[in-house]
Amino acid sequence: MVKTGTPVTIWGGIFGPFGNGFRILKPGYRGSDVYELQKRMKRLGYYPLYIDGIYGDGMKRYVIKFRKDRGLRITHNIDYEFYKTLGIELIE
Repeated sequence: MVKTGTPVTIWGGIFGPFGNGFRILKPGYRGSDVYELQKRMKRLGYYPLYIDGIYGDGMKRYVIKFRKDRGLRITHNIDYEFYKTLGIELIE
């Protein structure tokens, strides 16, 4: 518990950032799922920016680079194909 007015970061529910499944992410989206994607992209050398959980203009550039390098369809949206290529799959 924290005092009212204390800034907090929410990392996801008890099942992690994808506990409610995948959502198609578009520029402007925010959340723990975006944060996790930024972390994974950074580990692969595809995201040199600050990890903040916001799908901004900078991230768009690196999503396109990742898609081109991996032979994926070119779009700014992050879809199941993108998740799978990053090695993120849902398990039951």
